[in-house]
Amino acid sequence: MNSFTREDIKNSVEYEWRKSSLKSMLAIWAILTVVMFFALVLTSVGDMQYIALRFEAWLIVTAIYSAIFLPFVMFYGYKMWYLLKHFAEFNSHEVMLDNVSTSYAYRGAVYYTVTINDRGTTRKVCTNPYFSSSMFAKFTLEDYNNQKVVGLYDSQMDKFYILKKLS
Repeated sequence: MNSFTREDIKNSVEYEWRKSSLKSMLAIWAILTVVMFFALVLTSVGDMQYIALRFEAWLIVTAIYSAIFLPFVMFYGYKMWYLLKHFAEFNSHEVMLDNVSTSYAYRGAVYYTVTINDRGTTRKVCTNPYFSSSMFAKFTLEDYNNQKVVGLYDSQMDKFYILKKLS
């Protein structure tokens, strides 16, 4: 199918994008947790009779937003695990990134539609929205637009995972 290793996958655009998103979400969760702790618990230091009640309120608030927030973190973790577990089953393709579209679900990041020939069938397949013009983006549109990349086609998910840009 392909000759990539687990290390190649861990250094790929797809995996790095997922890992970066997962770390960002965990950082936001951790910051919210700490801020809420200071706001609810440490503000009662002068009045110690209510500290247990405020700590309990902090735990409840943390549990509520964790129940909403952490499934997204788990989704990114699952996608990373899925790629590492199944990459050897996917066919490798070299494609040109020249058909760009905007993803409104990912705050205006862009994805590409690539054309591959998979087992004699020509398919148009989308990548994930890795690229952005933002100064905070790990993968910039300017670095990848109209460039040739190598990636893996996942026929189960009908997705093309970009591994790296070719020189």
